[in-house]
Amino acid sequence: MQILIPNFNLNYFKNTQTTPTNISHVVFGITGTVKTWHTKKHYIESWWRPNVTRGFLFLDEAPIEHLPWPPTSPPVRVSSDQKGVPYTIRMARVIQETFKVENKNIRWYVMGDDDTIFFLENLLNVLKKYDHEGYYYIGTNSESILSNTWFSFDMGFGGAGFALSYPLAEALAKNLDVCLNKYQYLHTSDHILRSCIADFGVSLTQEKGFHQVFFQHTHKLLWCPSTTLMP
Repeated sequence: MQILIPNFNLNYFKNTQTTPTNISHVVFGITGTVKTWHTKKHYIESWWRPNVTRGFLFLDEAPIEHLPWPPTSPPVRVSSDQKGVPYTIRMARVIQETFKVENKNIRWYVMGDDDTIFFLENLLNVLKKYDHEGYYYIGTNSESILSNTWFSFDMGFGGAGFALSYPLAEALAKNLDVCLNKYQYLHTSDHILRSCIADFGVSLTQEKGFHQVFFQHTHKLLWCPSTTLMP
């Protein structure tokens, strides 16, 4: 039997014998659509580092009109089992599909949308604070009170990105199909995943550097909380 320790205590048991977390320990799972890719790819290419960052862009169908695929973009994969699958379920399955193809020497799985912008150094500074061997769900709620009211004040919003530790991602990947069936009535993939994670006894670890909305713009940016933002 596996016992889950409440995640707010896990940082006190941080393993100090492992090497510091670096970008090779992080895998990105990005969700997008072929229809909007031509307008969204510039967001990803602004932070993606070819041959450095690890991860995949999952699209709803093969991007035939965008071939040959540019090396400046993440490797592309077509989400499996598309026929009759709601968009929200497809998005929720990205963590499972990412784990299946990238699970060696990984500490963190970072999920986002195709128009999410990550500042990698800031992201690493955040992840280094936590024990990757514990159960962690890191992100923040929306900057919109209405969004939090509609969905949850204890949910990481995918537009801002959120991070899952390896053990939590592994547990989700193994149990996701059962969980998706249980929560199929929910309207967003973020809400579904949050409910699945809550079933493991894990709550959201708030890091205010994850922004769903940034100064009233629709761009989604990730900043380290210590960064000073000038008007």
